[in-house]
Amino acid sequence: MKKTLIALAVLAASSASFAQSSVTISGGYGLALGQTKIGPDNSGMQIARQTGNLQFAGSEDLGGGLKANFALQTAIGGIATTNTDYTATGVTNRTVLGDRAANVSLSGGFGTVFLGRGNTAIRSLWGAMGDVTGLPVVSGISDGAIGAGDSKARVIYGDTFSNYVAYSMPAVNGFSASIALAPTQTPVSAAGVPNAAIGNDAATKDTMSYTLQYANGPLGAAVNYTDAAQTSGSTITTLVASYDLGVAKFGYTYQDIKLNDGTQKPGAANVLTAIVPVGAGSFSGGYGVRSNESSTAGDGVTQTFVGYKHNLSKRTAVSFVYNKINRQSTAADRTETHMVVNHTF
Repeated sequence: MKKTLIALAVLAASSASFAQSSVTISGGYGLALGQTKIGPDNSGMQIARQTGNLQFAGSEDLGGGLKANFALQTAIGGIATTNTDYTATGVTNRTVLGDRAANVSLSGGFGTVFLGRGNTAIRSLWGAMGDVTGLPVVSGISDGAIGAGDSKARVIYGDTFSNYVAYSMPAVNGFSASIALAPTQTPVSAAGVPNAAIGNDAATKDTMSYTLQYANGPLGAAVNYTDAAQTSGSTITTLVASYDLGVAKFGYTYQDIKLNDGTQKPGAANVLTAIVPVGAGSFSGGYGVRSNESSTAGDGVTQTFVGYKHNLSKRTAVSFVYNKINRQSTAADRTETHMVVNHTF
């Protein structure tokens, strides 16, 4: 009897500790059916992969209002176009655990301290306020739009920090602020093992990011200033705002990039997006322009996208999207017409 009581006590204690923490699995995936035209070349009918992801996230109650959190997010590999796409020769289509986000954080009444890999403030603000459409545009506003890695085709810049530390204060009367430091680090080989260690590169400055945000009722607005560590060094100023009228919602983003040496300037960008809910779906679209002040720093580019998204359920939607990207340089323009099926879980 005593052994039984001891076993029950141990089980109860372990159950209590398990109750203090939780892990959730979430993510999403989408496939598009349609056509892509790059310059004079037409793809014909194609199946294009949307960005899919799988995330493990957890939280543990430490008591006293403190919580320890973690997130591990992985991009899901795409469609194989040849028999070798999932082998070493097709490494770009392979899934790498934690390639999108891998971080830990501590939160409480003081705010949140974050450490690890994750989205920049610019990308987070763009997704939360700048782009209100919810459309799965195959080549997004902030993605390389013409060919792999073609960052000059972007209208808005802002992706992820490989690793950074950040502090976010709790909101006060709708206002909140955050600061982040992304150290410049260089992979160091040891004993023939690539990237065995990471050393700080003192020769290049670290990246700093400062954000002030306001959210109250239908209005949201934010400004971010990023002092970026690049070859020449640059500063990025981004303004984002959104307003919900009920019958329609609008988003606006402005961005200006200046290189510290003054020799190049990619030019300013402006993007306007809008969405009109209709029954179980919504009509939406966006228009963005980045001026071409220096072809070596960033091409002038305009992007127009419109579409209709129909929600089959809370997690599954079918979208019909037209996306047009025009380049002011000699690079090819791009036109995409797709039906996209997305599911989140």
